[in-house]
Amino acid sequence: MAKTVFLDTGPLVALFRERDQFHQWVKIELSKDDFRFITCEAVLTETLFLTNNLPEVLDSISGMIESGMMVVRSAIASNPKAVFEKINKYNDLKTSLADISLLVLYEEQKDSDIFTTDSDFLIYRDSQGKKLNLISPYLK
Repeated sequence: MAKTVFLDTGPLVALFRERDQFHQWVKIELSKDDFRFITCEAVLTETLFLTNNLPEVLDSISGMIESGMMVVRSAIASNPKAVFEKINKYNDLKTSLADISLLVLYEEQKDSDIFTTDSDFLIYRDSQGKKLNLISPYLK
């Protein structure tokens, strides 16, 4: 059974960019388990922008979605109050909509991880003040 993981922009970009500092780390992490990814449109927006909408990236992401390997959800549509409260809470970090959306979606689903290369996720907490379950290069 595939492990449910919330996918952030960093690992997705690193997967497609061989010169990215986290490319090898992402490949190693992906080889460790069978994953079912959940992400949000804000993550996809950032990813496509950072990869210049390269056709191979578009094809890969589209294929991941069509195959069911990646599910795209909207935190704003499902829980707008939580999204804007968390943006306000972490305003001093100049957080992104993508980060906050993943955090809100993560809190809606138990027993999952966030796959990220963003160190801000070490600071974020769930609604009960607990550290998040992360797959991150900052955790050794």
